[in-house]
Amino acid sequence: MKVEQGRVTKVTGDKNHPANFGRLCSKGFTCAEPLSAPDRLASAFARNSRAEKIQQLPLVDAINQTAVRLKKIIAEHGPDAVALYVSGQLSMESQYLAGKLAKGFIGTNNIDSNSRLCMASAASGYKLSLGADGPPGSYQDIDHLDCALVIGSNMAECHPILFLRLLDRKKKSGAKIIVVDPRRTPTGDKADLFLQVKPGTDLALLNGILHLLEKNGRMDEKFISTHTEGWEALQALLPEYSPERVAHLTGLREEDIRLAAQWIGDSPEFTTFWTMGLNQSTHGTWQSNAICNLHLATGKICRPGSGPFSLTGQPNAMGGREVGYLSHTLPGQRAIADADDRAAVEKIWGLAPGTIQSKPGLAAVEMFQKIETGEVKAVWIIGTNPIASMPNRARVIAALQRAELVIVQDAFHPTETTKYADILLPGALWAEAEGTMVNSERNVTLMPRAIAPPGEAMADWRIISLVAQRMGFAENFNYASASEVFDEIRQTWNPKSGYDLRGMDFEKLREQPRQWPFTPGAERGEAIRYLPGARTARPQVTTLLGEHADEPSALRFPTKSGRANFFTRPFLPPAEQPDAEFPFVLTNGRLEHQWHTLTKTGKVASLNKLNPGAFLQIHPADAEQLGVHQGGLVRVASRRGFAVYPAQVTPRVRPGECFAPIHWNELFGENLAVNATTSEAVDEISLQPEFKFSAVALTKVAPGLLENFSAEQKNYLLRYLAQVSPRGQVVPETAPFTLAQREFLRQALQDS
Repeated sequence: MKVEQGRVTKVTGDKNHPANFGRLCSKGFTCAEPLSAPDRLASAFARNSRAEKIQQLPLVDAINQTAVRLKKIIAEHGPDAVALYVSGQLSMESQYLAGKLAKGFIGTNNIDSNSRLCMASAASGYKLSLGADGPPGSYQDIDHLDCALVIGSNMAECHPILFLRLLDRKKKSGAKIIVVDPRRTPTGDKADLFLQVKPGTDLALLNGILHLLEKNGRMDEKFISTHTEGWEALQALLPEYSPERVAHLTGLREEDIRLAAQWIGDSPEFTTFWTMGLNQSTHGTWQSNAICNLHLATGKICRPGSGPFSLTGQPNAMGGREVGYLSHTLPGQRAIADADDRAAVEKIWGLAPGTIQSKPGLAAVEMFQKIETGEVKAVWIIGTNPIASMPNRARVIAALQRAELVIVQDAFHPTETTKYADILLPGALWAEAEGTMVNSERNVTLMPRAIAPPGEAMADWRIISLVAQRMGFAENFNYASASEVFDEIRQTWNPKSGYDLRGMDFEKLREQPRQWPFTPGAERGEAIRYLPGARTARPQVTTLLGEHADEPSALRFPTKSGRANFFTRPFLPPAEQPDAEFPFVLTNGRLEHQWHTLTKTGKVASLNKLNPGAFLQIHPADAEQLGVHQGGLVRVASRRGFAVYPAQVTPRVRPGECFAPIHWNELFGENLAVNATTSEAVDEISLQPEFKFSAVALTKVAPGLLENFSAEQKNYLLRYLAQVSPRGQVVPETAPFTLAQREFLRQALQDS
């Protein structure tokens, strides 16, 4: 960061950083611009009742008020009447202290994170299959692979620097790239084999590929017998997934399925990359297990170039998962439900045995449901924008309206969520506060403070500490610096999972990022996990394989038996299916130059020129049937709500399917929120919602339908809606609306 007169004026890539070696995407090049955006939240605000307008006040008073009002609700209704909803964009220190305050001192496990929306199914899949969360390999695997399976990931746009590294490998070695996606993305354009799968059928494809690998004699029998359990049951399932049946389920050609299996089987080293396309499913955990099944069956795991690699969706989602900021976890990759894990954390926190509740808290979807019903009275939202990012956003709005106390801690105001706050607390951004973040490959990077935050804004971890102190927990939250918090995090190392930061500290991190596991006295971390003999530094990752190739006992997974687990996961369809009323399937995702809910990237003019607005991709055949032309407006309605987008007519989506980006919400225009339509159905294991599959109806929007309402029309509408029940009503002909407006209102009332 180049700093001039207290401002970051330029950002360049660090050529020595192991994640990118100096390469930056468009968002990286422009990431300093939001630091000085005019809507930075530089002071605190509060109101005593919803009837009042929120007023500015000193931060110290807002912190005191936060503590007093939380304590009042806890005293009246118990600790589980309070919930925290936090973010994968916070520093590890902030994430850790939020969990410590909630689970150890308030006494509730009702803390969850927006990681529940993106990475929970990968985490639960890893835990079940391999014994611990997180990829077993690293980005270095890209430099050694012979075949990459990219499934449920638009890697070119969502992880562009990694994708460039993958293309470098392809150019250098001729490595094959197989891409699986319902939509032909820029990632698919670069594939050697593009499999345009029906949405929600990835599990059938993965089982079908494994069936062909076994049939073609590509199993590693020695690895299976030495290092795994459960193969026989899975083996019995595989004949159900013949190429013929898989082709029928997925919409793919048999010959393409066979070719994918051939390339995977023939490749000495094979890596799978996946992300939200598989995770955001009611069967996301099963799909993560199925990926692990492929690697365990072929023995292509825990060696350079081979392994199942989930791509994390936020800058510090990995760090948050490790420090226990989900409702079922504890620091050090521990579980709430495990008595030994609870006891270990209680000891670190200086708590009496039995203090931490044994029942997991509320996950994100259920959390907002319980707020809406009044069972949870107060919610503290830190560094995230749930009205824009949660499924079925109407429920989230209703929940925040029902809550007795809404605390929002953010760096910007307004957002879709901050306008519902009773207390607003100003947090600092990445360049304004020291702290650590952990990326997908377990590299811990120290973020130095380059500039001061605006006004009274301060580091999130410090705000959390001050609130905790005012609540009466000063002795346990009296930290002078982020490094002190990090030193406490180091104490949470877990010999069972291999999570270990003990060998690193802020002094070492100022020199360079460090990859965990990083044991005391080590020179560097380990690129490959689960190899107990590889605990010392190696000059090159390839030496790990060479040294241990003839020592199968050296590989030990963090399960009770030391073996990885195969899981028999039959294909099941998504929770919601198209029907006569909602005949289309809507998928959604990110674009290259925008990110999440536009809270930051939406402030960058150059990015808004590259990705200027929302749209709906529909197939030409569907557009013709609907009478929709390029740029014409289309109403997308599900059982929960609707959005309206200009059409992008393209064969990149399949007939009967459509795609909308996730980024735009009401701050950028009316009826742009894709999450007005998405489903709250969740994976039973990970509790991650099924964003990627919604049954919808598409309707052409007549010209003039969305013209601005006059003041007279708005007043009439407000009076009318206050008097009628929402469903099935018709706006009377005497109302001062055009015919097109009346039809639009009729549909809106019906959908509400």
